[in-house]
Amino acid sequence: MGSKQEADSETRARQAETQAMQEWEEHEVREEENEAMEMTEKAYPRKKLTLDEMMFYGLLILSVVGVAITQSSVIVGRAYWLAMIPIIAATTLYVEWIRGRGQGMRWRTLLRTQLFHWGALLVSVELVYMLFNFGRLSNEAVSLMILLLLAQTTFQVGVYVDWRFSIVALFQAFSLIVLAYLKAYIWIILLVAIGIIALGIYFRRKFPEKFSFPHRSRF
Repeated sequence: MGSKQEADSETRARQAETQAMQEWEEHEVREEENEAMEMTEKAYPRKKLTLDEMMFYGLLILSVVGVAITQSSVIVGRAYWLAMIPIIAATTLYVEWIRGRGQGMRWRTLLRTQLFHWGALLVSVELVYMLFNFGRLSNEAVSLMILLLLAQTTFQVGVYVDWRFSIVALFQAFSLIVLAYLKAYIWIILLVAIGIIALGIYFRRKFPEKFSFPHRSRF
């Protein structure tokens, strides 16, 4: 009877040892797979665009559309650039919120700062309309002035929020020059926009750590 119990104990011990070995081997396999996945991700970073990247490329495309509209109708183009103000403001608000999460800045403070920033642009636009009503500016000049103010305000956002806004602003300034002097070559704007987007995607894949920021909890 005693020998049978000893045999059962030895059997259970061998089974436990075998199970432990299997678990250890499975753990080692998982570790190797994780290491292989990490190496693969470093060598071949994710190709999917993030939401903030899609927003920046969207702003470039919307700027191209605005130039095309302004060329065909100055009045409609003027309304279009005015509509671009809340779009860029909302993009700025989102990007600054994502970048600043975890730094202790409150949502109300962020919202108040952006309201002052873009509110100043709206006041400037209203002054441009006053000059127009006084007969000092033409319809075309009003559209160009609004685009100029929009580019300047967007560039300032690029200084203290995200440098990619500066790229959008410089593209808008370039579009302003084309609208003012090179209307016959307006297709250049489209080519430049495509080039900027292509370079952005290339550098995003080549240097992903420099073209992305961590999404950490802020509140």
